[in-house]
Amino acid sequence: MSNLDKHVAIDLDDVVLDFVGGLRRAIKKEYGVELRDEDVKDFNLRPLLDPIIGRSWWAWLRERDWLWENFEAVDGAMGAIERLRLDGYYLELLTSKPKWAEYSVWRWLGKWRPPFQRVTIVGQGDEKADFSDAPILVDDKVENLVGFYEAGRTGLLFSRPHNRAADLSLLGIERVNSWAEALTEIRRLTDG
Repeated sequence: MSNLDKHVAIDLDDVVLDFVGGLRRAIKKEYGVELRDEDVKDFNLRPLLDPIIGRSWWAWLRERDWLWENFEAVDGAMGAIERLRLDGYYLELLTSKPKWAEYSVWRWLGKWRPPFQRVTIVGQGDEKADFSDAPILVDDKVENLVGFYEAGRTGLLFSRPHNRAADLSLLGIERVNSWAEALTEIRRLTDG
């Protein structure tokens, strides 16, 4: 099997970089409010964060764009990515960012140095399936996985508090709860 057969696209935020966890720690540090996993219901963080901050949390983060690059890695992500690379996988980071946050991707990657062979940054609202030819996507956002499914490809939903209610039964998309599970599923899908 060639590397192209083992091409895997991997999302950054909440799959490799602990975005929501980083936000939670920043909110606790600045506002003294501790948010639990159960508080994060979905991707729309405005109802949760705007009342705490007193304005748009997105504008708040933009003023603190340096926070993004200092967020921790998701548990197990760095070792799993390294293992996949050692096993001959071609790894593509496929992430969606507003223009103002793109440089944070590069700064985070420079700090953590995951061994991706390709980095693809798409704009918010862009269909990830249109920008990558990877047959597999690991992502925490169901909509991105649906785009891959509709393009005849497959994906793994990386389970996070904000996607726990997602129903994947009709799509045949698997949910993985950790990077150990993701490694097992990626290998199953590529060794098929």
